[in-house]
Amino acid sequence: MNTPHKFPYKGYAIFPQVAQQDNGQFAACFTIHAGYDGSGGVRYTREAPTTEFDTEDEAIAYILDFCADWVEQNPL
Repeated sequence: MNTPHKFPYKGYAIFPQVAQQDNGQFAACFTIHAGYDGSGGVRYTREAPTTEFDTEDEAIAYILDFCADWVEQNPL
């Protein structure tokens, strides 16, 4: 994975965990932590991929889009 370790967003830190599957697709797993540095504890985790993508960039875009929506619906 060539992605940064975290993306800060509105008081949260998003930690993507993109992994290439045996079928060549990329799984979009991630964790959302409270605090820009992630020190506030886990708020949401997706460990099992619900969707797979053709590229790592598509997986990251999905993660960031999903997490932005989640953060908007679950403010600190």
